[in-house]
Amino acid sequence: MGKCSSGTVMGLADSYIHVPVLAGEIADMIVWNSSGTYVDGTIGGGGHARAIMDKLDESGRLIGLDKDLEAVRVSRARLAGGGTPRVEIMHRDFSELASVLEAERIPRVDGLLLDLGVSSYQIDTPGRGFSFQSDGPLDMRMDRGGALTAADIVNEGSRDEIERIIGEYGEERQARSVANAIVRNRAKSPLTSTTGLAETIRSAVRRRWAVKSCARVFQALRIAVNQELDRLRTALDNLLPLLSGRGRFGVISYHSLEDRMVKRTFETWASDCICPPGLPQCVCEHERVAVLHTRRAVVASREEVTTNPRARSARFRMIERLPDDQTAR
Repeated sequence: MGKCSSGTVMGLADSYIHVPVLAGEIADMIVWNSSGTYVDGTIGGGGHARAIMDKLDESGRLIGLDKDLEAVRVSRARLAGGGTPRVEIMHRDFSELASVLEAERIPRVDGLLLDLGVSSYQIDTPGRGFSFQSDGPLDMRMDRGGALTAADIVNEGSRDEIERIIGEYGEERQARSVANAIVRNRAKSPLTSTTGLAETIRSAVRRRWAVKSCARVFQALRIAVNQELDRLRTALDNLLPLLSGRGRFGVISYHSLEDRMVKRTFETWASDCICPPGLPQCVCEHERVAVLHTRRAVVASREEVTTNPRARSARFRMIERLPDDQTAR
C-alpha cells in the first residue's frame, strides 16, 4: 500500500470517529508508574492511548499497536508523536508484542491494554463490511492485507463449517437454518454484499429475532475472518511474562466468548489452587502469579451508555502481576 499524503491522513483522522469506552477509569487503573512503559495493543483512534499518555511524565513511554493500517495512521496523526521516543505506533498485531519489545530492547512493560471491540469508525464505514445495517462488500477484515474475507467463508465454506462458525462464534440458535439458507442462496448467485447476506439471514429466522440474528451472524463471521479468539488465546498464553513486577494487564471485551476466556485466565493466574472441586487436598502445585483488580467486570455507567450506546456491552477486567519473589502457593 502506498504512502498517504499529510492532507489525506488528517482527513482520515477527522472522519475516524470513535469514543473510547471507560477511558478515564481504565487509565487510572492501568497507570501506576508515571515514568513507566505502557502498551496499547489495539490503539484504534488513540482514545485510550491519549488517556494513558496524559498520566505519564516526560520519562514515560507508550507503544501503540494495531493491525488496521488506517487506525495506525489516525493515531499517529492525533497523538502527534508517532516515531518519537515517548510514543511509538506500529502496524503490528498484539500477538506479536514479544517480538516488538525485543526489537525495541524493552525487557518488560508496566502496563498493557487490549480493547477487543470493533471501532465505531469500522462499523460505520460501509466499505469495511462490518455492519448489516449498510450496504457494502462482504469483507470484515481488520487488516485489509489479510487474505480471508467473510465472502470467502459464506461462498466457499461447507454447510457444516458455516453452521459451526455461526453456532460457536455467534451463539446463534438458528445456525443450521441460516447455514442452509446461505448455501441455498449462494447456489443461485454468490453472496458478496452485507445487505445480501442480511436478507439471507432474515429469510431463515423469525421476523421478531431478525436483527439479533443478523448481529450474531455478522459477529461470528468477523471473529472467524480475523481469528479473534485464537489471537486472544495466544495473547493470554504469552503476554504475562512481558509485564514487570506490579505490571498491569487489562482487557475490554464485548461478548461472552471473549469475556469468559479472559475471566477464567485471570482467575487462574490469581489462584493458589486450580484442583478440581472435591479433592481432600491440593495436588496441582499451581503458583499464584497475579492479583485480581476486578473481582467483577467494570462496566460503563448509565451516563456513559446514554452518550455512547456501544459502551453497553463493554466489560473490563484487570490483573496485576506479582513480583517474581512474591509468587506463592
